[in-house]
Amino acid sequence: MKIVVVIPTYNESKNIGRLIEALNVEFKKIPSHEFHLLVVEGNSPDGTADVVKEQMKKYDFVHLLMEEKKAGLGAAYVYGFKYAMKELGADVLVEMDADFQHDPKELVDLIKGIDDGYDYIIGSRFTKGGSIPESWELKRKLFSKGGNTLSKIILGIRGVNDFTTGYKVSRVKGFADSIDLDNILSRGFAYKLDLLYKMHKAGAKIKEVPITFGLRDEGASKMEKNNLKDSLRVVTTLRLKDPDTQKFLKFCAVGFAGLFVDSALFNILRLSIRNSKTASLVSGFIAMLTTFTLNNFWSFKNNKIEGNSKKIQGFIIYILSSYVPIVFRSQLIKFSVSRFGDTFWVSNITFFIGIVVGLIWNYLVYSKIIWKDKNK
Repeated sequence: MKIVVVIPTYNESKNIGRLIEALNVEFKKIPSHEFHLLVVEGNSPDGTADVVKEQMKKYDFVHLLMEEKKAGLGAAYVYGFKYAMKELGADVLVEMDADFQHDPKELVDLIKGIDDGYDYIIGSRFTKGGSIPESWELKRKLFSKGGNTLSKIILGIRGVNDFTTGYKVSRVKGFADSIDLDNILSRGFAYKLDLLYKMHKAGAKIKEVPITFGLRDEGASKMEKNNLKDSLRVVTTLRLKDPDTQKFLKFCAVGFAGLFVDSALFNILRLSIRNSKTASLVSGFIAMLTTFTLNNFWSFKNNKIEGNSKKIQGFIIYILSSYVPIVFRSQLIKFSVSRFGDTFWVSNITFFIGIVVGLIWNYLVYSKIIWKDKNK
């Protein structure tokens, strides 16, 4: 396979020559692949491009791509990826820094992931065997580990521990070439989060390989000041735009409509018939009819139940499954009222606890059974 290592540079004249020499050694260790190095240069004033041009005279695998203007790390990688796929015919893309924080000797292990059938190999600092510099100040360690934990919670990608690493390998066919690189959400460091999420959604088989993240050999850090804010914006946007999230938000909106019907009827009946358990059962049933109709035509419209027999079957399952949390809620209210009295706060607090339990139960049953995704 043709593997193109893409390395953005800016003021890396003291590093890039030595890195090219080091990569030449590593490339020779994997003769089964054809390696190329694409340096995406941000018009550095320190002569980085001149160093690369000298290396090009020595090694025919070295290529130089000049940016029109420096637009951020993400923009540089996207520019390089598109060139590598279109002009160099890359089968595999490698993301790597120019400052030796990514050890060239670990490239062999990352490439092995491609040979083993994986589509996206992540050089991970936070998986078993990986590490970050001990000399990092506590603030940076907390930001790095905390940011990755938050990204994992929001994006919900299992099996990935390092969401912001810059040492990665991507299979092109069916994966990198299926991503709309022109609409990556960040032109800075947070592009990594967007690319990882899109590769995951494309069905990429992902593997983490432990790496030792080092300190810069030469030069100053290129870390952008708004990295944390931009990363939070990207992960939040990705989560909100996700079809499953959209479905859940619609389900919640329908739930609030049902809650309004349920709560209003519950309190009206509770005061009129003086029986909280009966009031809960009746109001829950009427709210259930309301939410079923709205869910079928809006929340789960892409998996809308068609055909009379399927509608009847779906409605029966809907009634049975929906009554599980209703009965639970009624029993919870009965127990609470018997222990603490039939007051407004006692009955309504337990009522809303039942609502939360019912929300979780109903969404799982509705999405996994009644309105199951037909494509899965």
